[in-house]
Amino acid sequence: MMGEETFHPDTRALLAYGRALAGVGAAPRKGGADHVLDRLFVIQRMKDGRLPIRTFGAELVKLFGRDMREHDFARFFLAPDLAMLRALVDAGIAAGEPAIARVTAETGCGKILGAEILLTPLKVDNSIDERFLGLFQPLGGESFLNGRPVQLMRIGSLHPPAAKMPKGMRLVVVND
Repeated sequence: MMGEETFHPDTRALLAYGRALAGVGAAPRKGGADHVLDRLFVIQRMKDGRLPIRTFGAELVKLFGRDMREHDFARFFLAPDLAMLRALVDAGIAAGEPAIARVTAETGCGKILGAEILLTPLKVDNSIDERFLGLFQPLGGESFLNGRPVQLMRIGSLHPPAAKMPKGMRLVVVND
């Protein structure tokens, strides 16, 4: 992913973990990303378009004001941003690798926090649902929220994994 050196170090650590899960990167060193556990969440993509949150870390409970388990992650985004987020999720699934969105997280009174959201597909054997391990990585300035909970997120930039050729497809070049 171009420009990944600009991501927060914790985002890069989970990016390495997600690539290792996909079998396209070296396994991160043991304990390399343990300190991000309280910023992790798991979402599930449902056929009806909902993205229910299945687990929600302790630091996230503080930032969002409550445990958001069973809350629809999609409800944090306005329709245009949600469409972009869905495309990012699709790109991650197609490549089998993590994808990253830079967002601004907003409180009800307009306080803003920059953050990165990393989503990596989780492969669960014998499962028909699609689950994603997510990291919500604030980029500093949590104190500016004055303890007010995040209620809305807006997409700033998307960083999908590199697209892969579908299996069994060949690229043919014709020089006429």
